Amino acid sequence: MIETLGQYKILEPAGSGPLGDVYRARDTRVGRTVAITVVSDQITSSPERREHFLRDARAAAAVSHPNIVTLYEVGEDDGRLYVVYEFVQGQTLKTIIGGRPLNPRRAVDVAGQIAEALADAHAADLVHGAITADTIVVTPKGHAKITDFGLAAFSRGAAETAGASKRAPDDSTAYRADLFSLGVILFEMLTGSAPAPGAGVPSAVNRSLPREIDPIVAKALGKSGGYESAATLAAELRAVGAILDIRQEAHEAAAPVAVSTRSYAGWIVLALTLAAAAATAWWYFRGA
Repeated sequence: MIETLGQYKILEPAGSGPLGDVYRARDTRVGRTVAITVVSDQITSSPERREHFLRDARAAAAVSHPNIVTLYEVGEDDGRLYVVYEFVQGQTLKTIIGGRPLNPRRAVDVAGQIAEALADAHAADLVHGAITADTIVVTPKGHAKITDFGLAAFSRGAAETAGASKRAPDDSTAYRADLFSLGVILFEMLTGSAPAPGAGVPSAVNRSLPREIDPIVAKALGKSGGYESAATLAAELRAVGAILDIRQEAHEAAAPVAVSTRSYAGWIVLALTLAAAAATAWWYFRGA
């Protein structure tokens, strides 16, 4: 195993990603834990691809958002090109879904966080290009983090297709592709599986879900032309989240207070005990 890369001490392997092997490491200069991806030679096998990758990495590093995994730097050590990321503890959204529907409120919250991150990145003319439930990590506190932003189009064995992450400001196709992908992720969170190609979206979503969710899923998946911006989608998800919160609060306020049989029994025993004590005292003082 690699022991060091530049100023970073490798702690342990952390799996494999689309860009290459991933390690948990320690930044010896600032004392923080980071995630390092050693970029596959397949991605940087030619000077042109290497330069393209470095250009996209610099663009990705300029984006700062709490729901996007921060890219700290790109470095090179002994011919190895590596990317240093913020280390995020958690599970991929794909693992969390696990083939089962999530609570609708949680699904709306996660989708809203992703939409807000996309809005910020799109405003900087940067798209993800390959966002899926596998590229999103959710922390133990419920914060969603998008990984490999701006670099996900690069992958081992598919490097020739990479380089679509930076778009011209007037190119809405790539932005809409990100939003469509988010629609797929939302559908998967709500139903436990991705939508089948050509399936009718509203009828495919579980009818027990809150009625406000269906139009958002349908529009995100291309019905009615799709969403024009991530900011609009994020705003609608926030609105639905607020509606669901108010509805839940009203439901809880209207629910009757449940008193267990055990509580009633306790009060009855106490009352009988007090009555017996009072009777005993009355006979005692009467006899006196």
